[in-house]
Amino acid sequence: MYATLLRILFLLALYVPALVQAESLPQVKVGMLQFGTAHWELAHIQAAGLDRDEGYELVLTPLANSSAGLLALTGGSVDWIVADWVWAGKRTLDGDPLRFLPFSSQIGQVMVPLDSDIDSIAALSGKRIGVAGGPQGKSWQLLDAAAKQQGVDLQRDAQVSFGAPPLLNRELEAGRLDALLTFWHFAARLEAGGAFKPAFSARSIATELGLDPRLPTLGYLAHASWVEQNQKVAESFKRSVYAAKKALRHDEPWPALRPLMRAESDAVFEALKRGFREGEPLPGLDPALIDSARRAWPLLGEQGELPTSIFSGVEIR
Repeated sequence: MYATLLRILFLLALYVPALVQAESLPQVKVGMLQFGTAHWELAHIQAAGLDRDEGYELVLTPLANSSAGLLALTGGSVDWIVADWVWAGKRTLDGDPLRFLPFSSQIGQVMVPLDSDIDSIAALSGKRIGVAGGPQGKSWQLLDAAAKQQGVDLQRDAQVSFGAPPLLNRELEAGRLDALLTFWHFAARLEAGGAFKPAFSARSIATELGLDPRLPTLGYLAHASWVEQNQKVAESFKRSVYAAKKALRHDEPWPALRPLMRAESDAVFEALKRGFREGEPLPGLDPALIDSARRAWPLLGEQGELPTSIFSGVEIR
């Protein structure tokens, strides 16, 4: 009995300090789509303990859709969400300054059947085009702007249908669409199936518009006030994000993430891994990329001047 009591006291002495230390770690709350690509990166941070290595605890909040994420951030229930820098710019102009930490430069691709001869923007004229999301989607706005520069009004000269990505994938597979502009991970699934190919990507569209295709469209967004008040934790979060990106360049972490990816075949699994890696942004935004964002701002239908302050304030020291 006495020996048992000593053993219990020894175990308590061993584990209680660690538990107290874990409970005292500051939390970073991130809202993410449960089956979004950012979840893969965030899940690896948790699984590998990259957050605790940096002295904080990552807390994930599943979100139903992108709109729920915007509400969660503006309402203060999370510290970060993943969204585009354009929305960050608009919120900042409206008096709610945000900060942008690059997540990915991947956005969309135009997919067509293997036997299609569509290989340029001009070739979309007269075609049935599906567009994932709505008319405010960044890939669509860039495509529309590039087409107009070439004298093609896709809303007038083609049959454009907006909709949810899974539905539009099925419409393309059924032959009711000639081309589909969709998010990169849905495009990867189509290509992995072997019946469809990319005609051109949003990156090539950006190049035609004179923009830098390396510009990361999606990033982690936080209120500027939170970043300023929690600079050390913000820097720790950033370091863990880039540590995860570095780890995901290799194959070892990916099998554990496969359930989140919903990869129904090895071909889809490999395509999703490859697409994620291709979208890895540079660690920081150099002046050329910020200038590219400034030039893209009016092409995306925005008024006034882009507040480039969104790209500052989260630095690794």
